[in-house]
Amino acid sequence: MAGTKNQLPFWLWANQLGQFDKNSSTIQNFSINAFHGQQIGGSDFSYQVGLDLDLLLADENDIRFTQLFGSMSWRFLQLQIGAFPEEEVYAGLSTTNGNLSASRNARPHPKIRAGFNRYVPVFTDWFFINGFYEEGLLNDDRYVKDTHLHRGNLFFRFGQPKSLQVTVGIEHFVMWGGTHPVLGEFPGWEDYFNYLTASAGGNNVIDKEQLNAMGNSYGVYQIEFSKAWDKLNATLYISHPYEDHSGMEFVNYSDNLIGLHLAFHKQQAHLKNIVFEYFHTKNQSGAYLIGEAPDENGRGRGIDDYFNHGLYLSGATYNKMAMVSPLFAPVLIADGTSRGFENTRFAGFHLGADGLLSETFAWKALLTYSNNIGRHNGQGGTTISPSRKQLSALGQVSWQPLSKKISISTSVAADRGSVYDNGVNTTRLGAMISFNYYFPN
Repeated sequence: MAGTKNQLPFWLWANQLGQFDKNSSTIQNFSINAFHGQQIGGSDFSYQVGLDLDLLLADENDIRFTQLFGSMSWRFLQLQIGAFPEEEVYAGLSTTNGNLSASRNARPHPKIRAGFNRYVPVFTDWFFINGFYEEGLLNDDRYVKDTHLHRGNLFFRFGQPKSLQVTVGIEHFVMWGGTHPVLGEFPGWEDYFNYLTASAGGNNVIDKEQLNAMGNSYGVYQIEFSKAWDKLNATLYISHPYEDHSGMEFVNYSDNLIGLHLAFHKQQAHLKNIVFEYFHTKNQSGAYLIGEAPDENGRGRGIDDYFNHGLYLSGATYNKMAMVSPLFAPVLIADGTSRGFENTRFAGFHLGADGLLSETFAWKALLTYSNNIGRHNGQGGTTISPSRKQLSALGQVSWQPLSKKISISTSVAADRGSVYDNGVNTTRLGAMISFNYYFPN
């Protein structure tokens, strides 16, 4: 892959599990992928293992495991250990895999996850639950070393696909522990439940957290409406972010990712999937911070600054890439470590589609536009003015013969905007060609 102006265009590096550094003008990547899953005898137990080993020749050469994991399942329960990505949804056409707080943009970090492996019916065939509990370690080069990352979610699903299915849930993340370069080591497991409940710290923590919530908490509400017909599946999804009580109580009601996914069932459809998304994160509960602790039971309002944090300065990044939507950008870098996001307030739209040109040729196209205004500056204004606009596009054609032992794809991409060039409007072009060989089982 290659890009002009010493960078790759957005859609050549975004949502690629952190494999490709956008600041490289050319990249050659040799990857070995191996995944295996199997039922254990005639039991209810099964296991899965996987690895993705990448050798990159770029401006900075690297060899690494992008994925390395194992999992064990018993009926509807599952335990996963290692570095594994989020399951791809909406045909891989969403800007952020349908979830503002958890994308497939950054390299997976090591973690342990226990929960359900599917939606489980509860007493009836119209009510289901799903969820998991997870603890991970952000072991990259970041501002607060060895930060722990907790994640938990719980989802409820009502109805059947042929009528109408409604899914609602909440995702909760907490960065906790670690060693701050100035303040030293933060409290660890002894304060674990204070971190999880966003409780104020006691005398054993730094002044900033004695009144404020311990750790860095954030998350999303997720809502999905889906219906299936004979020739079409339609899904409307909403992802609503929160940083504190104001977001959880919908003071920032206008900030959402809203998407529509249409999947067509025809075997050789020229158009198989189409995704349209509208995103807006400009409100962030208001431009002023009011109701600070100890007033109003410590529940502040305003200047949420999504996925950034005053102590955990690297924010929701891993290996200098956004773990959240890649539209939160660019990642600020200082002294070789990430310092969160320069721009968290933006609005725009995205269109993605794929289909078949013939029995062996497939196509995919992505188009994204955003208007970006930076962050609240604490004085009623914004940190970027005038706004920075960004337009990114990608077109891809893939060929896979009926034997399915090989596949070849070519992509062209283009950017026009000023988000990644310090306010200077820049046109950037790029291209990629990839060859895959699939070994027989």
